[in-house]
Amino acid sequence: MRMAKEPKKEVRERSDAERRARQCARLANLMRVLHLISGRGRWDVRTLAEELECSQRTVHRMLSTLSMAGVPWYFDEKVRAYRVRPGFKFPIVDRVTTEDKDSRAVESNAEQIRNVTTQLIEDGEAFAESLEQFLATIKAISNRCQDS
Repeated sequence: MRMAKEPKKEVRERSDAERRARQCARLANLMRVLHLISGRGRWDVRTLAEELECSQRTVHRMLSTLSMAGVPWYFDEKVRAYRVRPGFKFPIVDRVTTEDKDSRAVESNAEQIRNVTTQLIEDGEAFAESLEQFLATIKAISNRCQDS
């Protein structure tokens, strides 16, 4: 006896916006895993999956992605939790300055950093000056109140 074939389900294409939103959500979860295992908590596959509301398989894929990104995580048998090696920092700044073949891009980055630094210093000095004026005003008011 032949079974009637079910009609094929129509596959809906995702829009670019939907794909970008899903990629952002995956990246956010990946960053969350990194944050969790970098902290003091005890995070194993089960607790990470519960926290992220995903499957344990997904957690393993995220850990694999972190490995490919150069994050030195490991499973600490003593506490039965995932950890990131102490002192680990992403060497992004070093990569830009050492791997960038186009010196103009490096010079452009350095110039941007100088400009931002100069602006921060100017803003800080302006803030300090306004704070000094504010304190002088408060002192003057305080002196008037004491003289009264």
